[in-house]
Amino acid sequence: MIKTVIGIILIFSTCFGCQLILEDNKTFDYDLYNLSFGIFDFGFYEVPQSLDVNQNCDIYVSGTTSKMHDPTDYLLLKFKSDGKLDNAFGNNGHMMFDIDAGIDEGNQILLSNDNKIIIGGRSNHGADLGTVLFDYSLAKFNDSGVLDKSFGGEGKVITDFGYRDDAINKLIQNDEKTFYAIGRASNGKDDDFAVARYDYDGNLDYSFNSIGRIWIDFGMSDDVAYTAEKTDEGDIIIGGSSNSGATPKVAFAKIKSNGELDTSFGDNGLKVWKFSPPGLIYDLDINGNDVYAAGFIDNLETFNILVTKFDLDGEIDKNFGKNGTKIFSEFNADSIATSINIINDKQILLAGTIKNTKNEDAALIMIDNKANLDLSFGNQGVYKFDAGKNEIFTDMKMVNDNLYVIGLHWDEDEGDVILFRMYKQNANSCN
Repeated sequence: MIKTVIGIILIFSTCFGCQLILEDNKTFDYDLYNLSFGIFDFGFYEVPQSLDVNQNCDIYVSGTTSKMHDPTDYLLLKFKSDGKLDNAFGNNGHMMFDIDAGIDEGNQILLSNDNKIIIGGRSNHGADLGTVLFDYSLAKFNDSGVLDKSFGGEGKVITDFGYRDDAINKLIQNDEKTFYAIGRASNGKDDDFAVARYDYDGNLDYSFNSIGRIWIDFGMSDDVAYTAEKTDEGDIIIGGSSNSGATPKVAFAKIKSNGELDTSFGDNGLKVWKFSPPGLIYDLDINGNDVYAAGFIDNLETFNILVTKFDLDGEIDKNFGKNGTKIFSEFNADSIATSINIINDKQILLAGTIKNTKNEDAALIMIDNKANLDLSFGNQGVYKFDAGKNEIFTDMKMVNDNLYVIGLHWDEDEGDVILFRMYKQNANSCN
């Protein structure tokens, strides 16, 4: 079943009034509350992928949704700070949005400095929907859920890298004028890491590699970027997978602000983990000179959460796990990590899923900077959310000392949205 989870990510029992108390003997002195949060069913199949939160603690969620046999559309939700849908936004807080006539997937959300909402993903707008002809797609909305027509002239932008299959998996801010869209694009033979830079009107920034976009080819077969973060120096570290041989391997690249590879990083700007099991990186986070990245490996018997740590030059931290990488085989069940958040110098929080005897439970896992489970968190370092079906946490965001988590609750027929919040003890306000 967990392979189905992974497929959903690649293409959340309401618990009102329940709480988990965390012992106050660590820096992370948070309580888990979902008093007004829970599972949201909009009558269709919803797959929440990404969230962002503004300084007023309005919560925005993007993803993919579909009606029965119709092609999928962008999903956009807005919740108020109390976890209730904002009825003034879209259709009572919920929007399905069609980029074009074909398949649309809203993989990532970004809030601009003027409180506009940008969603990035991929769209198939070809005549034959049975073929794989996807392009980068973006849409921009105002804070009421209305398309911002100044963005691309229609409120949406399609970018074709020139071949058959392009997709945005991550959006990150560059500066007040531009942002990055990171994902994959075909080079005509296979897929590469892809990065494009846009201004907030939806135009490609041609000061970036002269054409506004780059391909990063690891030299063998398909390469896919799922995540990226910007360093304090303005460089970008990108994580994903590379089929550098027979199986996909954990892979990273580092580029400068002009789009050139930083050759001081890894092997001329590229770094591929050499262990043999297939694996990939879904998310990474940076704290000073430390980079933590999380995903999973497939050891042929189970999927295991993988976390790796290295510095901005690509040098592994040999004090972390085993030679810089920790593979969590101690869960004795399938597990994957979809999101990672550095809480402080000693605590790193993972979100994802861990299988139980019947299905998958959404899970939060706290580890320290040596890759050991933080036993003060949850149950021996792990908090599981089990609502009786299959659940996975897909993204989390820290704003104003509040940790927001979204996820998917699904079975074969329906997918619903999970939302809840963790916040510091005795500090349950947004401010």
